[in-house]
Amino acid sequence: MPTLAETIEWSDHPVASSLAYGTVDVRIGTVGHGGPVGLVVASVHGDEGPWGTLAVNRLLASVRREELLGTLRVVPVAHPLATEADARQTHLDLLDLNSSFPGDPGGSHTQRLAAVLAEHAVDGADVVLDVHGGGSWNINCFTYRFPGSEHVAEWMGTPLILDGPDRASSLTGHARVRGAVAVWIEMGGRGEYEEDRAATVTRGLRRALGKAGVLTEADLPDEPGTPATGKLPLSTSRPGIYRPVLRESALGTVVEQGTVVGHLLDPVSNEVLETFRAPFPRTALALLRPTLARIESPGQVVALVAEIV
Repeated sequence: MPTLAETIEWSDHPVASSLAYGTVDVRIGTVGHGGPVGLVVASVHGDEGPWGTLAVNRLLASVRREELLGTLRVVPVAHPLATEADARQTHLDLLDLNSSFPGDPGGSHTQRLAAVLAEHAVDGADVVLDVHGGGSWNINCFTYRFPGSEHVAEWMGTPLILDGPDRASSLTGHARVRGAVAVWIEMGGRGEYEEDRAATVTRGLRRALGKAGVLTEADLPDEPGTPATGKLPLSTSRPGIYRPVLRESALGTVVEQGTVVGHLLDPVSNEVLETFRAPFPRTALALLRPTLARIESPGQVVALVAEIV
């Protein structure tokens, strides 16, 4: 039997950009018909690929057409210009696509892009899975849940589950305003285990779409993600060199209060300027900077932690 990748139909939607580009196409794929309608989006932020895009394409290649019960839409690269530049947003307007919904058809590039995605991808979807994850500077391993989507977050099977930001201008926020059940996945980043994290996302997407009725049902994870509360970014107070103590293998684990996460060093003398410690009795490590990094300004996140109650 053919796979979804062999039967999906693609449409290119031009978005006005700059004199150099003229327009940039965002590609949206659709396969199946009827309800329920599932939407999977990746690379809303250009510096968070290619892990999400890889997971989406692996999903299409691994699912047979006969397993599709409803309609599936996919957007493997939601922000083509930012992805090309390996940047969070495009230099054309420096707007965050994930804060630009429902967009403006007559606005700047990012606003027009949001409007295209809102109209052709989000509208009419019943379940929306927005895949983010890590990047050049960090690794992460959680799913943001929202009221009404707790079960979908569990089906994703990421190590941790956090309460998501209730922001209508995000893709998931706009989807929820339009009546969809939505989750925001943060799973990926450069490192030794990037293939494992991509595989976790692929399995989670298959499972969530199956439980939602878009695909045939798949088995639930043996160990659903652990819910955590009170998420807290650990941020620098000054420039320097960040030296992690907890590296890639610690991601997703729970450590005791006071455990050293890393140090900020003076860039010349390497004197310790600041030490970052686990703040909660049971501190979950949801995001880490796993390697030595130059910190150019105050307020740079070195870890995202949450409390296991």
